[in-house]
Amino acid sequence: MAGRRTIHVCGLASLFVLLIVTGSLSFAPGANSAAKWAIGVMLIIFTFCYDITVGPVTYSLVSELSSTRLKAKTIVLARALYNVSNIVVNVLTNYQLSSVAWNWGARSAFFWAGTCLVSLIWAFFRLPEPKGRTYGELDLLFERGVSARKFATTSVDPYEGEVTEVREDHVDKD
Repeated sequence: MAGRRTIHVCGLASLFVLLIVTGSLSFAPGANSAAKWAIGVMLIIFTFCYDITVGPVTYSLVSELSSTRLKAKTIVLARALYNVSNIVVNVLTNYQLSSVAWNWGARSAFFWAGTCLVSLIWAFFRLPEPKGRTYGELDLLFERGVSARKFATTSVDPYEGEVTEVREDHVDKD
């Protein structure tokens, strides 16, 4: 089974591609009804991909990657920022789609593809993999400054406080 980091990064990558395709379809002539249907289908596929990847896995990442001592505060802060960002997104989207405001239409997908790309780059370099780790092990990996991309391949002995990197070819594939 794939880890949460893998699901999140792959989800962001697929959402980025879907947004680029959706934005590209907006350049079809206005009389082309097939392009309009394709845009609608792309948005449905986007919602499906989001709902099986980034959407749900974010909740587990927030709760698992929080420091054990600050877990409650981190979850509350993350939820508050999520709600604020939803307000911003809803306001921006109305302006982008409104024919009397910015009138971007499906081209607004390019804007959201940009934000998705920034999220994808951040997640690739900074989002650690919590799969198969205890909270103590995660705390130790963070404390030792292990690179986020090496969380899955690093051996941790929480009783000794030791962290050692394991070569890729010696990692157990669960």
